[in-house]
Amino acid sequence: MANQFSASQGIMQRDTYISNIDAAIEALWMRKDREAGVLGQFFNDQNADSISYKVSNVSAIVGMPRENEDTDDLPYVQSAPGFVKTFTLVPYRSAIRVTDTMLLSDRQNKIVAMTGGLIKSAMRRIEYLRAAILNDCQSGTSGADSLSLVNNSHPHENPEAGTWDNLGTGALTGANLQALRLLGQNMTNEIGAPDPATLKTLVVPTALEQKALELTGSALRAEDSLNGDTVLINQLKVVVSPFLTSTTAYLAFADRMDEEKGLHEIYLKRPDLSNVGNNSVDVPIDKRVKFIVKAGFTTSKNVYQSAGT
Repeated sequence: MANQFSASQGIMQRDTYISNIDAAIEALWMRKDREAGVLGQFFNDQNADSISYKVSNVSAIVGMPRENEDTDDLPYVQSAPGFVKTFTLVPYRSAIRVTDTMLLSDRQNKIVAMTGGLIKSAMRRIEYLRAAILNDCQSGTSGADSLSLVNNSHPHENPEAGTWDNLGTGALTGANLQALRLLGQNMTNEIGAPDPATLKTLVVPTALEQKALELTGSALRAEDSLNGDTVLINQLKVVVSPFLTSTTAYLAFADRMDEEKGLHEIYLKRPDLSNVGNNSVDVPIDKRVKFIVKAGFTTSKNVYQSAGT
C-alpha cells in the first residue's frame, strides 16, 4: 500500500492511517521516538522573564597582595570588567489533531500513543539547537568576545593578560588528546595566573566511538608498540552524540560549573503540551507543544575542540 502520509496535513484521520482500521491486519507495531539527547549536561540551564536575556561574566579575581608596611599607602586593586552577551529567545510550536471517527475506527489502539510524540519532538529540537553550537564552534563571531566558541586567541577580560586558547589540532589520537588536555591544564585567568581546567568528558560522533574507547579504556597506550601505560586520558568519560555532524571532530569538556560552563540554555517557557482552544466534539484531540528558548554561548574555558584534520 502506498504511504499516504502528509506532514503538512496536521490531522489524524481515516484516509491517512488505513492500517489502524484494516481488519486484515492482526498486529501493528509502532516506531518509537528515541530522542537520544546527551548534550544538555554541558549547558547551563536558566530561566528568563522576558524575550531578551543579557548575560555578563563578572570577576572576583584581583592582583596578589604586595609587601606593604602599616604606615605605607594601601595598594588598592580591582577586578577586570567582564564581557556582555544578549540572547533573544525564540518560540517553537507544533500540533496534532485527531478526529473522533479516527479514534472510533482505531482497531489497534495506537492513535493516542502516537500523539505522545509531541513532547519528544520538542526535546529532539532542543538537542539539535545544542548540537548546532558545537557543530559550528570554530566559525562565526557570536561569542561575547566577538569570536567563535573555540579559538586560539580569545582575549582576556584584562587585555594586559594577553589571550587564551581552547582550539585543539589533529585527528583523535593519544598524543593529540593529551595535547588537548594540556590546553586546559595550562589555562590562565584574567590576571595571567594559572587557572587549570581539568578535562572530564570526551564527546565524539558515532564514527569515533570505537577510537575514543580504545584510547581511554586501554591499560596500555593504544598506539604505542612499546607498551607504555595509558595515563591521564584514561580518566576521561566518553559520551557519544549522533547529533554531531562531523565524522572527525571531537570535543572535550572540563570541570567548570554553572555559568562558567559558558554554554547557556535559556527558557522563557519550557516544553508544554496543551489543548488547542475548545476541542470540537468531532476533533476530540487537538494538542500543541510550545517552548520559548535560546541556546547560545558567551565565552567558555570549559569547551575544547579539534576539527580532527
